[in-house]
Amino acid sequence: MNGWRIPKLTRRTFTTGATSIALATIASPTVVRSQGMTKIKITQPSDSLSYMSIYVARARGLFEKAGIDLEVVITRGDGPDVQALMAGEVEFVATPPHHLYTLVLQGRKLLGICGILGRCGINLVIEKEVGKARNVREDSPIGDKLKALEGLTIGCSAPGSLTYNIAQYYIRRAGLKPQVDVKVVPAGTGAAAIAAMKNGIVNAYAFSSPLTDQFVNSGLADWLINNTRGQDPELKEFLHAVIYVRPDYLAANEDVVRRLVGAIVESSSWIRESSIDDVARVLRPFFSRLDEPVFMSALANVREAVIPDGRMTAAGSDAYQTVLLDSGHLKERVPFDTVFTNEYLPGRA
Repeated sequence: MNGWRIPKLTRRTFTTGATSIALATIASPTVVRSQGMTKIKITQPSDSLSYMSIYVARARGLFEKAGIDLEVVITRGDGPDVQALMAGEVEFVATPPHHLYTLVLQGRKLLGICGILGRCGINLVIEKEVGKARNVREDSPIGDKLKALEGLTIGCSAPGSLTYNIAQYYIRRAGLKPQVDVKVVPAGTGAAAIAAMKNGIVNAYAFSSPLTDQFVNSGLADWLINNTRGQDPELKEFLHAVIYVRPDYLAANEDVVRRLVGAIVESSSWIRESSIDDVARVLRPFFSRLDEPVFMSALANVREAVIPDGRMTAAGSDAYQTVLLDSGHLKERVPFDTVFTNEYLPGRA
C-alpha cells in the first residue's frame, strides 16, 4: 500500500509519548485519580486543538463522571498512535481516519465509533503581498482562490502527510500540475515554517491551526482557504478526527465504550453551545504557551468544526477519501459502514 504506512511502535517510542503527556499534565488542570474506576488509555498523535473535546472533558471531570480513569498518551506522530492501539497498549485512539481505510484494505480492521472534528482541519494561507498582487482575499470565491495557486510554492509539514495531500488536491482541482505549475515543498512546522515564508522559500502554506493563525496574526500572511470555517463547500463536511477502537475490545467492553463516547459527546456539545470565552477559560491551561491572539483565533476556528453529537457521516468520509484517492494514498473507496458505526453514541443503546 502506497503511503500512510504505520511505523512500528517501539516500547521507547510509546514510553516517550507517555512521559511527554505526564509532563504536560503538570501545567494542566488537576485531574484527580479515583479508586474503583475503569482505567483507560487513549492516544493522540499530538497536543492539538483538534482534540479539544478530550481536553474539555478532562478539565470538566466528564470522564470521572462516567466512571473512567483516563490516561492520555501523546505519541508525537501519526502512525505510532494507531500502532499502540493495534498492539493492545491502549484501548482507544483519537486521530484522523485514514488508517481505517488503509488497514481494512490490508485485511485488518479497526472501527471509528465517535466523530470529533467534522470539517477539514488543514487550511491554506498566502503571503500577504502575493495575495494582494493576485487580488484574492479570504472572502473571494473559491474558484478565484484556486486560480491564484498557479506559480506558488506551497509549504507543508512532510511528503505524504495530510498537509501535503491537501495542497496536491487543490492544485489538481485548479486544473494545474503539481510540482510543475505549483510546487509543494516540506518546510516543517512552527518556527521553521514561519522562517520559510519570511525568507521567501515558500509563499503559501497548508497546515492546521494554530500555525496558520500564527501566520495571519503575525501579519506575514492572509487566509486563502480557511477550511475549519467551512470556506470550501466541497470539504465543508469532512471527517477529520474520530475515536477508533479494536473490534475485539468493543465486543468485550461495550459499556466502557458507551461511557467514554458519552463523555466526549457531552464535551463536544458543551463546546458548541457555550460562549467562546467559557471554552477558552477551560482550554487555556492546556495551551498556555500560545500567545493570546493566536490561541483565541485558533480556538474560534477549530470550535466551528467540532461535531456536537459525535455523529459521523458517509459524506464526511467520502470527502476525506476523495483527497486520499486523488493523491494516490488510497487505491479504492471504502464503504462507510465497513469502518464506521454510530451505534455507540448517546441515545443509540
